Amino acid sequence: MSKGGFLRAAWKLAWPFWMGEERWSARLLLGAVIALNLSAVWLNVRLNSWNNDFYNALQEYDWPKFWWQFAIFGMIAASLIVVAVYQQYLRQILQIRWRRWMTERYLKDWLSDQAYYRMQFDQSSTDNPDQRISDDLDRFTSISLALSIGLLNSVVTLFSFLFILWTLSGALHIPLGGDSGFDIPGYTVIAAIIYAVGARG
Repeated sequence: MSKGGFLRAAWKLAWPFWMGEERWSARLLLGAVIALNLSAVWLNVRLNSWNNDFYNALQEYDWPKFWWQFAIFGMIAASLIVVAVYQQYLRQILQIRWRRWMTERYLKDWLSDQAYYRMQFDQSSTDNPDQRISDDLDRFTSISLALSIGLLNSVVTLFSFLFILWTLSGALHIPLGGDSGFDIPGYTVIAAIIYAVGARG
């Protein structure tokens, strides 16, 4: 099966749940998971900024600022823990509801019109279809959520830190002789992208 066919098949399996009778609670849970995910990214960005303030306080021997930064670190760390715990908790609730909905639907299809009875006469049929339905749907829901939320997290984190790097790098002036020349804004971002592409190749 091609990638396009696989994605269409996966979308066909997933879409009815988000448009069915549980769509509002499912969307609310998904929205909460995404919001917590974005909060975790922001906290990681804030932690990156905290590193600069903390080591500046150490370098300047500014003890009041040092202890204040130490307290800020405690708040950031506690927030990251709370966000991570609730994100995992809500994601598991969403996964359980999604799996239960899909399991009930496909087991109903399997039991309808005595399909389970007729499958006994098909020598090419799969053993224990009810168990396989349950196991496959468990993997489908868990992997779908993990991949989609992980992709969102990676993309948002990438652009957040690229923005930070862009603002910190400034512009690189390249002289062309005399008073002429040109500037390359955010040159460290461009260098990092070239390095990443080159290292991958």
